[in-house]
Amino acid sequence: GLGDVYKRQDTVFAEVCVALAHLVDLAEADPVWEAATVLMDKLLFEIAVNAFKGVFGSSRGSTATTSLFGGYLEATSGISKLMWGAGVFNDAIAGYVSVACMEEYELPAMLQWIAADLPEEGLWNREHHAPGPGSSGVDLVTYKSPNGMLSAAQDYRPGEPGTREHIWQATLGPGATVFVNHPACAGLEDLPGPNFWRGNAVLPRVAQWRDALIALYRLPEDDWMGMTHAYFPVHAFDAYEIRGGWAFAQRGEGYLALTAAQGMTLVRAGQAAYRELRSVGASNVWLCQLGRAALDGDFEAFQDRILALPVVFEDLGVSWTTLRGDALALAWEGPFTLNGAVTPLSVNRHIENPYCSVDYPATSMDIRVGEVVMRLKLAE
Repeated sequence: GLGDVYKRQDTVFAEVCVALAHLVDLAEADPVWEAATVLMDKLLFEIAVNAFKGVFGSSRGSTATTSLFGGYLEATSGISKLMWGAGVFNDAIAGYVSVACMEEYELPAMLQWIAADLPEEGLWNREHHAPGPGSSGVDLVTYKSPNGMLSAAQDYRPGEPGTREHIWQATLGPGATVFVNHPACAGLEDLPGPNFWRGNAVLPRVAQWRDALIALYRLPEDDWMGMTHAYFPVHAFDAYEIRGGWAFAQRGEGYLALTAAQGMTLVRAGQAAYRELRSVGASNVWLCQLGRAALDGDFEAFQDRILALPVVFEDLGVSWTTLRGDALALAWEGPFTLNGAVTPLSVNRHIENPYCSVDYPATSMDIRVGEVVMRLKLAE
């Protein structure tokens, strides 16, 4: 069917593009050509919805370490650059060269429009991916505005050992990406397991509501790293400030605020100098809030509004009222509540956003922009 597992990742997306591009041009059987074309359309739709200004900033089941640092070396960036002009050409040439050489495929214009669409009210995208009916799978959410994007895998196996999962990320632009992880070691090698920046030694519990996110981390008491940390590249921001227990970043008219219950320190020496916010502690709660000038005033006004928000940390949990007035509460166990109402972190549809709403599993899906509808359907 059209559903897939939580193997979505930049490198696999690029590899699949290579395979589909060859099938589209070389398949002699019409059913094979049709299936390859449908899957290419869906893959590009997924990239378009989950990328911000050419940066594929979605949570993903696995990623390369170099892909985390702003999108410049991310494997789908060249495909995005080729298809709708946002991204960069880099050394991951197989994907975009294969796509560029296709003669039997024409990119639907609506996918270009979707990739460029940054609605003022914000795009709220929810997805469920699983190996098949009845399996737990993964529940992904993405919020995208004209000035930033926030994405997470919600409640994904919290407390279990991680591998290379990239659980959540905030994106203000190329180079300006922020995320938190529980490092397994001090190395950066792309080994099968997690390293300093990629993946988590122990997976967190995460909940996101539109432009606000809660991430809970519970480390073993004997964890040898003994910390969680944020990638916070100050060189990529137009301005940044650390005050009142929060770290603030500005890129253009987009803002970000980040805090940790255990406090945090900007690392000023070593290989991660001025790119790492380190927070020591076996149990920790991180909060992330996006903002924008159109809603929150100038950068200083945004900071003042954040510092005035009610936040209550209790053990491994938090009650927090966001900039948009939503009361969020999450603990390591128990439900996520939104304005006092229990709100499931699972997603009951395969894809649900303004362009497409389809159940899981899916053998067909409609993508709609205005009055124009494109139907993707696999042959029975």
